[in-house]
Amino acid sequence: MAEPIKVTVTNPSTGEVLQKRILMNDYAVVCAGDRYVKSVQIMGSTHMIAIAKEKPNG
Repeated sequence: MAEPIKVTVTNPSTGEVLQKRILMNDYAVVCAGDRYVKSVQIMGSTHMIAIAKEKPNG
């Protein structure tokens, strides 16, 4: 049996904790800066997550 894990996201400049989650048989996707989750496809127990980079305006 897998053990749970704790995922903590902090602001590196201030040390402020932005989010905390405990995961058990799950996953976390963290995007920062100009990256974002573009699409998610779920096929049974398979999840395909596409991460994209925002294009600059102009």
